[in-house]
Amino acid sequence: MAFLVRFFLVLHLILQDTSCAEDLLPVIIDELNERLEMEANIVYNPQLDELNYLLEIKPMSQLIISSPNSSTVNAMELVQFLDEKSLFVLLVETPPIELFEQLHYLFQKADFLLVLKEYPVTDVWLDFVQQAWELGYYRLLFLHTGRQGALYKKQMFPQLELQPTSVSNYVATRARFTNMHGFEIRVAVYSNPPRCLYYEDEWGEPVYGGYYMRFVRHFLATHNAKFVPVHTPNDSPGHCVKALLARRVDLCADALAQGSDKTFVVTNAIRMAYANIMVANAKPLSSYRYLAAPFHTTVWICLIVYIGFIVCFMSCIHWQQQRRWIFSTFLLEAISSLLFTGFALKDLHGRERYILFGVLFIAGFIYSTFYLGYLKSILTTEVFEEQINSFEQLLEANISIIIDEYDSNLTTRYFLPDMLWPIIQVVPEEKLKRHRTGFDQQYAYILFSDRMDLYDYAQKYLKHPRMRRIPINIFFLYAGFPMRESWFLKQHLSEAWANAFESGLVQKLALDADHETMTSSVGFLHFLATEYYEAQSLGLDYFVMPAMSLAFGYGLAFLAFVIELTAWRMRRERIH
Repeated sequence: MAFLVRFFLVLHLILQDTSCAEDLLPVIIDELNERLEMEANIVYNPQLDELNYLLEIKPMSQLIISSPNSSTVNAMELVQFLDEKSLFVLLVETPPIELFEQLHYLFQKADFLLVLKEYPVTDVWLDFVQQAWELGYYRLLFLHTGRQGALYKKQMFPQLELQPTSVSNYVATRARFTNMHGFEIRVAVYSNPPRCLYYEDEWGEPVYGGYYMRFVRHFLATHNAKFVPVHTPNDSPGHCVKALLARRVDLCADALAQGSDKTFVVTNAIRMAYANIMVANAKPLSSYRYLAAPFHTTVWICLIVYIGFIVCFMSCIHWQQQRRWIFSTFLLEAISSLLFTGFALKDLHGRERYILFGVLFIAGFIYSTFYLGYLKSILTTEVFEEQINSFEQLLEANISIIIDEYDSNLTTRYFLPDMLWPIIQVVPEEKLKRHRTGFDQQYAYILFSDRMDLYDYAQKYLKHPRMRRIPINIFFLYAGFPMRESWFLKQHLSEAWANAFESGLVQKLALDADHETMTSSVGFLHFLATEYYEAQSLGLDYFVMPAMSLAFGYGLAFLAFVIELTAWRMRRERIH
């Protein structure tokens, strides 16, 4: 009798333990849903177990799948949860690595609760955690339903292990990597100023600079991870993409746009990147053109018409008074009035002389005041040719835009304006860099905003910059740090980059990178030589303007001589 009592007591305790473990599952799910503000539960039940616990949890959007190879995994029923905070409940007996492979990195932000009947702290489940982590899934929580039930979380650093935990502890630490104990992060290294720089300092030590590179190094140092540089064959961003696809690196310290094939991912978009076309700045006006610079062409035409009309009018009046033509004398009088150098109209008599003198005086005073005043101002400063400010003007100037193969792919993908294709010229990368860094004004160049700021910074000490941007933005795209699609820190890097941008740190790092590029031994760009206002010896160009003025005067004199000679001969023929 005593034996039967002990048997039923032990059986009661076992059943009570089992019941407690089964009752624990809905409680944990409810707590996770509440603490993590979940919007949906996705239940994976390959064993087709009874799901009585679903009736006990609070109402929630749910989806039940039974096989990783089921069409449901890739169907619209599962895709609709991509934008929602989801909790996967996995009722499994063996590691469900096939399910994670079928998810194709789509639910890396989701949380996974694995419900196990066996003890999870075994090599089999540790290998599963490692494989899931390599796929980018690290928010894993294990529930052991045996006996009283227990929760376990993964610990990645300094070594992989499963540790007992609670829901509150899991929620607080599930996405934290504060101390990675020197875990190696491979970063592609090349020079693409001002984003990433590689050079040696005066002691021969390697320096990894640029505002993207320095941010990555600071980010890794904050997480106590080890920065491992992986040098690419050359400085083309295309080799960074190849290294990512070959899984030789984890990320690149550069800004790239994600392609339509999505072979790699980038950090979350926080700003729209755009490009401009850099063209030659307006060149100083040649000295011989300064005489005509103060007035527009239409003003000069009106002035010539005025001179011709007033000279003919005065010549006609003189012929009426004295029956003589002196066209050249009145031409000199008219020009003298416009130059405001003194005139008398002695060959005219009567009230006509005073009327015409008043007309010439007023017109000459107004003209000479504006002309001489503006001419003096431009002689003391500088006048420049018309600046290229539109694509139409660029086409009229017949200036070629040179790009390399990488930029050619960008222009094709992000729709360069059709009107610019006739002047596009694809050249080797070395030729592009040689002309662009030399500020060759024979060509135009496509640069994104941060690179354009670098070229502006290189010209800051010039009196008149050699190159400037056309104020029309093209290539609107979202760019960010390129990285492997399965890299576990991509969300953390996105948040850190967004915070740095919001605080103004990115702008400060970019300005420091511009200065570092100019002053370091990277050899990409240097400050252009400062130009000073200084007296210079007279060159041959200085005498072009006086020579043209003298030739113009002789031309007018010859014209007046021909007119007077023709009038004299016509009068002589009438007399005879």
